[in-house]
Amino acid sequence: MRLALVATVVAVAPAFADPCPHPLEKPPCTEVVATAVETSLVHTVPTTMPRDKLSAFLVTAAEKAAKARDRTKAIPLYQALVAARGPASAEAKTLATLWTLAGQNEQAVEAWSAYAAAATGKDREHARSEITRLGAAPDPFADRLKLAALTTEAKQAFALGRAAFRKTQYGDALVYFHIGVALAPDLPGFLRELGATYDKLGATAQRRELYRRYLVQRPFGGNADAVRGELTKADLGSLTITSSLPCTELWVNRQPLAKAPAGGIAVAPGQYKGLCFNPRYEMALFEYATVEAGKPAALAFTWAIVENKLEKPFGRIALENPKAPGTMIDLGITSTEIGVAAPTDGRKLKMILTDDRGLRTEQRMVVIAPGQRFTVRW
Repeated sequence: MRLALVATVVAVAPAFADPCPHPLEKPPCTEVVATAVETSLVHTVPTTMPRDKLSAFLVTAAEKAAKARDRTKAIPLYQALVAARGPASAEAKTLATLWTLAGQNEQAVEAWSAYAAAATGKDREHARSEITRLGAAPDPFADRLKLAALTTEAKQAFALGRAAFRKTQYGDALVYFHIGVALAPDLPGFLRELGATYDKLGATAQRRELYRRYLVQRPFGGNADAVRGELTKADLGSLTITSSLPCTELWVNRQPLAKAPAGGIAVAPGQYKGLCFNPRYEMALFEYATVEAGKPAALAFTWAIVENKLEKPFGRIALENPKAPGTMIDLGITSTEIGVAAPTDGRKLKMILTDDRGLRTEQRMVVIAPGQRFTVRW
């Protein structure tokens, strides 16, 4: 199925792709390069047991999933291994490769960036070349990989973490708890134990930063609600999510939602990338928001439906992208009803109609309002 991606898009055939595959970039994009990443406490805290042994119980399952090309399981397993073994480990390179092979360019760029910041020599050069290549490539956002929640392995990690915590082996406990988070980030109840481990290590500031980052990555659900309770109102902003027409799928920062929350929801400051996907109308719409502490922000999906009623002769429609004036998007012929981005300011968009034989062409200036069904006839 061809998807007509609209809003912050560039026209390419036969589909349209998000021009900003890196989540922290805004259109227009610049070349993506490897940047230094902050060293996390989980990678530097002393442990009583070697990190390879702490995470050894994951290796067989990770290698099996990778060999079977079951990336929905392999990726969280390797994320857990990287949490234990660090961003310069062989597992970090494998993780970046898995994201790449899965066609998830946004996450692949993030993984290669983390690896490039920690690696040296030819490994760093290879990572940087992958960052540049993937940063310039279309991001198949509309076919997002939904990772498996490996709750059995996560519960094993949490049990090991609790045992280490009771023995006052707080470094080991921290690693185990982070392994569990990587395996099943929505598993209820673990965040308080993880936060208590940070406190035992005298890392209160790092605990707050952990909560902030978690809330950016997964702003909805029971664990997110628990995190909001640990942060002050001054630490948070608010995000409102609206759509002028129904979204079959709604994603925010790679987290799927059953429906948009009513009114604004308290979220951590950061960058938010949303996707409204409706396969019936061959439409995937991206929007971006930057949330600042104490301030409101919005992800507003404003779109309409263009109905092709060009008959005798049949024809096709090209419509100007309201987010990129002058860029025309061919709405194709696979469906007579196509979702398109709609400007909120009422301005006119260029529309070009062409008959199938190329003998008749019309150019019009049209006003398409959010939520409208706009019918086109000769």
